[in-house]
Amino acid sequence: MRINEYKSLNEFTSQYVGEWAPSNGHWYGLDFLYHGTEYRLHTGSMYKNGNTILPDGREAMFGLYKKINKELYGKYELLGEYADMHDLLESRVIEGRSFAEVIMDDYTELLGQD
Repeated sequence: MRINEYKSLNEFTSQYVGEWAPSNGHWYGLDFLYHGTEYRLHTGSMYKNGNTILPDGREAMFGLYKKINKELYGKYELLGEYADMHDLLESRVIEGRSFAEVIMDDYTELLGQD
C-alpha cells in the first residue's frame, strides 16, 4: 500500500521553487519520514541568516536535514546543501539513494509543509 502523497516527481518539484506562496502551492519546508527516520527539506539556510556559498561559488538554495533528537523540537543535522533542484534530486545523502527515489518512495510519509 502506497502512503506517499506525491503522485509524480513534477508534483514535488513544482512546490519548491524558492518562493513561499501557499495559495499557489509553493512552500519553503517539508518534513517527511523515510524508513523510520524524520528528515526535513528546507529552502535556504535553516539556522544561518544567509545562504551558504558552495565550493563551486553557487548559492545553496536547498538543504536536507536529519532529525537527531525527537524530544527537542528543531534539532536537525545538516546532511547536504544544493544550489538547484537538479543537484537536490541527484544527492545521495539519505541511505545512499538519490533524493528523487527517496521522495517518491511508496513508503515516504509526508508529515508537514510550511
